[in-house]
Amino acid sequence: MSKIPAKYAYRYMYHFTHIDNLPAILEHGLLCTNEKVARGLLHFNVAAEGIQERRHTMTVTCGPGGVVHDYVPFYLGAINPMFVSIINSKNVDQHEMIFFAVPIKILEEKGTVFTDASANTAMPPNFYADPESLDKLNWAAIDEKKWGRGTDDHRHQRMAEVLVWNNLPIDRIETIIVWNDHIKDKIIKMYKDAGLEPPAFSYSEFRGKRFFLFKFMVKGQENYSLITGPRILKSTVKKAIKEVCKDINSRTGKTFKFKDIYEALKKIQEDFCAVKELAGIYNLKTDNVIHRETVSDHTQRVVKNVLKSDFYKNSSPENQCILELSAYLHDIGKGPASKWKDGIQTAYPDHPADGVEMVARFLYEDVEELTEYQVRMIILLVSYHDLIGEILAPGRDEQQLKDIIQTRLELEMLSVLNRADVAALNIEWQWNFDGKIRRFIESIVEETGIE
Repeated sequence: MSKIPAKYAYRYMYHFTHIDNLPAILEHGLLCTNEKVARGLLHFNVAAEGIQERRHTMTVTCGPGGVVHDYVPFYLGAINPMFVSIINSKNVDQHEMIFFAVPIKILEEKGTVFTDASANTAMPPNFYADPESLDKLNWAAIDEKKWGRGTDDHRHQRMAEVLVWNNLPIDRIETIIVWNDHIKDKIIKMYKDAGLEPPAFSYSEFRGKRFFLFKFMVKGQENYSLITGPRILKSTVKKAIKEVCKDINSRTGKTFKFKDIYEALKKIQEDFCAVKELAGIYNLKTDNVIHRETVSDHTQRVVKNVLKSDFYKNSSPENQCILELSAYLHDIGKGPASKWKDGIQTAYPDHPADGVEMVARFLYEDVEELTEYQVRMIILLVSYHDLIGEILAPGRDEQQLKDIIQTRLELEMLSVLNRADVAALNIEWQWNFDGKIRRFIESIVEETGIE
């Protein structure tokens, strides 16, 4: 076996996983997918199902042979399109993802191969066993620090892989890259419980490379996770509902803009900017190619779609008010304009999470008479107005929906707002939504037992 060329010898390779998988990794080592299946080991799977099917059958043309799932995979780059896709899926909390850094010297050992692109596509990459072939990789792409997608070839070259046959002992892990001290402390405890000494740790950056994704484009949130994951979002929504509800009947000595949600809705109908958060998205321009109009114009379109729905027409006055008010508020997390460079909103999938505290403020500070039901429904609808659409797309885990709904009414109202939003964006998305939603609702009702 050849030695690694000196110009690459300093490099590392990286394997990312969810922290929930660490206890099993400490017990068994890093195992390839086929070995985990053979041993009957379960793990928190963050990979896309379609990609895993390809890897299960893709033949490795050198080294020990077999298929890609016979190997433990590592990436040669830090931030890569696969990790970006996983975080954007909203199925994991980024702070719970960890990276294992292993010296690239392992390429000198028998049973290790590498590729010049990801092993995720219908057309396989080139496989190599000789370290001298490292010169054939696109290192400019691998070392790219921007998230930009580029061409398909460029994206897949960024994800060149090292594949280690069957397993890798945990003592080969030199450094674990973590989000913060809290995650580091959890990992140290897991190692201690397993009777092992932990390796070194690094926070977010390692050897000049950044591994996690931040809201660099949002003023004041530059150090926040690009996407709020399902666990944090659920906790934030639950806390917001609790905080508003605990004092709704004892807010004495305060001056309110609106007597109740009915007056609030009436004032908004008369003046879109009647609420501070709505003023923040009024005429807000966007460079999101999916949207053809300003955020406020899109909001008005969503409201009209809600009012046209049969569910709205057959609902009680209270639920009609909740639905329409939530439709007005659903995109407030995209504002205010001041948080965007040049006052133009970029594509921003985390806006529902940003809207949680904003809608809670509106209810707590602006509306005098509230019921716990109204608080829960409005916060729930605004926070999860995209959830069902992103499940049906498909991509987002439907367990997130099962974890938050308590009644069929909540499910139906979420569906109405989701559909209104989808219909305002793309007619084909609306057709897809309409073709699936009734069966989907019935399956959720049956699986959860809600009434």
